[in-house]
Amino acid sequence: MRGRSIVPTNEKLLMTDARLSTIRDFEYAGWETAASHYESLFAGATRPYVDALLDEVRASSGIRLLDVACGPGIATSRASEIGATTTGVDFSPAMIALARSSHAGIDFIEADATALPFDDCSFDAVIANFGVHHFERPAHALAEFDRVLRPLGRLAFTLWATPQENPAWRVIVDAIRAFGTLDVPMPAGNDGRNSIGDFVELTRRAGFSDVRTRPTEKPWRMPADTDLVTLFEKSTVRMASLIKGQKPEALAAIRRQVAGVTAGCSADGVTLLQTKATIVSASKGGA
Repeated sequence: MRGRSIVPTNEKLLMTDARLSTIRDFEYAGWETAASHYESLFAGATRPYVDALLDEVRASSGIRLLDVACGPGIATSRASEIGATTTGVDFSPAMIALARSSHAGIDFIEADATALPFDDCSFDAVIANFGVHHFERPAHALAEFDRVLRPLGRLAFTLWATPQENPAWRVIVDAIRAFGTLDVPMPAGNDGRNSIGDFVELTRRAGFSDVRTRPTEKPWRMPADTDLVTLFEKSTVRMASLIKGQKPEALAAIRRQVAGVTAGCSADGVTLLQTKATIVSASKGGA
C-alpha cells in the first residue's frame, strides 16, 4: 500500500485541471509514439547526463534508487551497474515494455509521477533525467518524490537550457522561423513556460532543502549523415509536434537549411553538437 500523498496547496505556477488533462494526454500520446525510436535517436542527447545525475544523489552500492520518467531504462540500468537497488517508473506502457525487454532483473513499473505506488520513505535517492519539465503537475510530482524518500534522501533532476542555448534545438527553431511557423497549436507546457528558478521554487515548496543548481554541458555525437529534423520528429514530443505542424513546402526548406548547418558540424563521420542543461539537486529534511 502506498502512503498518503501530500500535495502543496500554493500552486501559482500550475494551470487549471482541465488544461492539465490536455497536457498529460498530449505527452502520453507523444511518448507512446516516440518510444520505439527514442533509444536509437534522442537518447544520444540525454544519456551523457546520467552519470552526473547519479553523482548528485551519491549513487552507490546498496542504496535504494527510484528513476522517475525512466523511459527505456538507461539511467535505471546505469544505477544498477553501480550497485544500487533500482526501480524505474514511467507513465508510458511502450517505454516500460522497452525497459523490461532491455534490462532483465530490474523492476520497471507503469506509474504516474504524481501518484507513485510506493510507501513513504521507500528510497534513498530519486532521479529524473529530463522528465520533470514534461509533467502536467510538477508540484504534485515533487511532493511525491519527497514522500517516497527517506529522511536526508537525495533528489536530482535535469532540465534543458533554452533552445537558443542548445545548438541542435536552435538550428531547427531558426529554420522554422525562416521558412515555416512557430504558431503550431499544442498544450502549453512547463518546458516552455517555467524558468529554472521556477522549478527551484517548486522543489523548495515540496519540502526539500539545500536546493542547488549546476549548469552542465555535454557533447551530443551522432553519425554525420543524421537527419536532425527526422530525429526530433521521430523521438521527441514537443519538437516533433512543432515539426509536424509545418506545411510540406516549408518543411522541405527547413530540412535543407538544417542539413546545411549540421554538415558544418561534421567531421570524421561524426556530427558533434554541444548540449546545455541544468542539474537541480536537493535533500529531504531529517525526521
